[in-house]
Amino acid sequence: LKLAQDNESKLLYVLVPEESVLAAMAADNETTSLHNDDVHAIVDAEAPLAAKRKQSLYGTLPAIQAQPSAIPSVCWYILIVELCERLAFYTITGSQAFFLEHIGFGLSNSGALNATMWTLCTVLAVGASWTADVGLGRYSTILASGCIYVLGTVMAALSAMPGQESPRFYFLAVMGLLPVATAGIKANISNFGADQYDESDPAQAAGQERFFSIFYCSINMGAALAYGFFTTFASSGGLGVPKAWGYAAAYGAMACCMMTAVFIYRTGRSGYKVHPLQERSALAAVLGSLLEVSREGSRQAAVVTVGIFLLTVSIFLSALQSLVPSLGQGPMLMAFFAALIGTMAVVLPCRHPQWILSESSDNENARERRDVHDFLKLLPVLITGSIAFNALYNCMQFWYAQQACQMDVRVPVGTGTFQLSGSFFNIADCLAIVAITPLAVLFLDPALTRAFRGHFGHGEKFALGMVIATMSVMAAARLEVLRKGAPVLSETSNCAPPGVGMSDMKGAWMMLPFFLMGTAEIYTQPTLLHYAYSKSPASMRTLAMASSFFIAAVSSALFALLVSALGPYMPNDLNHGHLEYGYYINVAIGATFLLPAMSLLNDGCK
Repeated sequence: LKLAQDNESKLLYVLVPEESVLAAMAADNETTSLHNDDVHAIVDAEAPLAAKRKQSLYGTLPAIQAQPSAIPSVCWYILIVELCERLAFYTITGSQAFFLEHIGFGLSNSGALNATMWTLCTVLAVGASWTADVGLGRYSTILASGCIYVLGTVMAALSAMPGQESPRFYFLAVMGLLPVATAGIKANISNFGADQYDESDPAQAAGQERFFSIFYCSINMGAALAYGFFTTFASSGGLGVPKAWGYAAAYGAMACCMMTAVFIYRTGRSGYKVHPLQERSALAAVLGSLLEVSREGSRQAAVVTVGIFLLTVSIFLSALQSLVPSLGQGPMLMAFFAALIGTMAVVLPCRHPQWILSESSDNENARERRDVHDFLKLLPVLITGSIAFNALYNCMQFWYAQQACQMDVRVPVGTGTFQLSGSFFNIADCLAIVAITPLAVLFLDPALTRAFRGHFGHGEKFALGMVIATMSVMAAARLEVLRKGAPVLSETSNCAPPGVGMSDMKGAWMMLPFFLMGTAEIYTQPTLLHYAYSKSPASMRTLAMASSFFIAAVSSALFALLVSALGPYMPNDLNHGHLEYGYYINVAIGATFLLPAMSLLNDGCK
């Protein structure tokens, strides 16, 4: 935008990036170009120019923001798919550890297998980004993944039929088909929704940022239904379904849900904005550029290439350790060091990746190199931020429910009692997101923006979320200490390993750490999603989203290693262990990665 006198215009938009540029404006009566994304003031074009400059230089002016546009109608079809996919996913993963314990797996092995499934879902997102870029496109990738999802849930339901439980058939469904389907949807669906907005329109650009919060809210509406009803229904039955048939009936219902979602998604085909396929995938562009610059003698490019390879190896070794525990601690230790060295090898050179812009690049690939440069600059933020938050989030994802299962989860029903699943209390996490997201978007965020004088951006939001997440984990640790000090009831828990009793402490107390974690998610997950989308070039957006999930896979892999390392402290009966040690360790990991994440986020926003 340019500052110019216009006798016909009543208003003139003035960009105020920094005082040094404003000083140049004051000394120059001619047109001055400014480069900044934030409009800080609207001034009267008929007022004397010198007065306008003085007001801009020395006055504190409020930020002027376009009003967000309404959500496009086709985005509701996309949100329905995400809601149903998360409903199915969390129903299966939320009851998976209990189902595996039901068919004979131990508590530690069940948790590790559950973490491995999450790892597979996230790491396969990288392959899904290639499919969307040059294979099927985002729309068709999501559609095909939805169909695979239907097949996987049908197989899971058949494998859980009482008297005919088949671990092999179950693992083929939930460790084979569902990770592929989940990766195809998750790597593309939020970007596909954001694609429906016109970024050249300020109102739609503002609406696009709000879309990510609505998108994350739809995720948790599905999760609320899963944890609020279906995980308990799976482990205990209900509504006329015997307990023995609970898992099969719950998984069958998820198959019906996904079939409905695929049908609704297909009906909106004519209204979607569908981008053409790229000539070269973002994955190929990044890897090709890294290898080419490495051959030209760049040590930074070689280090990053080795780092990506090591991160991939760490995920593979982690999954191998969980699936074949007889291999001992060797794979666990190798995975840990591969993840640690790989993280440093990617983060450090990519803080300033100008080395990818080699002078030998011709005009044809100069733009591609620039896109690769911008993508690589995202990685340090995504890696440090994701590991920092996931260190805390994984405590909720894998431990809170197991802790709740050894608390008093009985509720009176008629003359008897009914036991809730430990995963039921995850509903507090979902309800916190669904209830607080509108309050945050409409009231809290604007108030904090005013309080911080317009500087409540990505970094500040993420830091706030991390503080609340830390409070959640510390609350869970305190509750665990209190639970172990309570008497053990004579009645055993339906969702704990066989023969393990409940402590005389109400499971409803676990809703507090769940609720706090849900509040934290509002300021962490959508923040990283929007940062990745808005800061990456259009050609790299699918890969940027997939990379977010790949990085989450690294953190899940590290968590699986932590579970294995803490195995002696986490026996089937937590009364004889120290689950709180795991909480304290994860808080320390989160704090360690938060500091560099904040520094990188602030640098990126500048």
